[in-house]
Amino acid sequence: MNKIAIAALLTAFVAAPAVAADSYGNAYVGIKVGQAKTNFDNISLTKDSPMAYGIFGGSQFNKNFAVEAEYTDLGKGEFAGGEAKSSAWGLSVVGSVPIGNNFSLYGKLGVARANTDASGSASAKHTGATYGLGGNFDVSPSVGLRLSYERYNLGDSAATFPSGKADVLALGAVLKF
Repeated sequence: MNKIAIAALLTAFVAAPAVAADSYGNAYVGIKVGQAKTNFDNISLTKDSPMAYGIFGGSQFNKNFAVEAEYTDLGKGEFAGGEAKSSAWGLSVVGSVPIGNNFSLYGKLGVARANTDASGSASAKHTGATYGLGGNFDVSPSVGLRLSYERYNLGDSAATFPSGKADVLALGAVLKF
C-alpha cells in the first residue's frame, strides 16, 4: 500500500504541468525520505537509525500559514529480543517566514497518532504532540525542496511496549497546485 502511494505521488511529480504562479491559498503534496533515530525507554536498540519515508499534503492559506496532514514510516528498530516497526499519521499547523523570494524557514506543531508493533504480540498506539523545523526552497512556482527535522512520540508506558521517541531528518520534494 505504501509503495503504491509513493509510486502514484512520484508519477504526479513527473507528469504534472507547471501551474499557477501564486502558491498561496492552494494545495500541495510531497514526499520525504530520510533517517530516523528511534529511542525507547528501558530498551537498548542495536539498530537505531533506520530509513524513514513519508507523504504529506496541505493547504497554504497565505505566505505564513498552512495546515498539513502526513503519514511517516519511521522504519524498524532492532533490539536484543526482536524488532519494533513504527509509523505515524499526523495533522499540523505550519508557520513560515519567507527569506527572500525562493526560500523560507518553517516550524510546525500538531498531533500525531503513532503505531509501534514489536516482535511477538507487543504493540502500542500513542496520540501526542509532534513538532518540526525546516526550510523550503522553491525551485519553481510549482515545485519545491524541503529539508526538515521532526519529532514523534512513540509507545505508551501503560501498554505492553515502552514509550519512546523518533527524531527524523529528511529531504523532501513538494508539488504545489
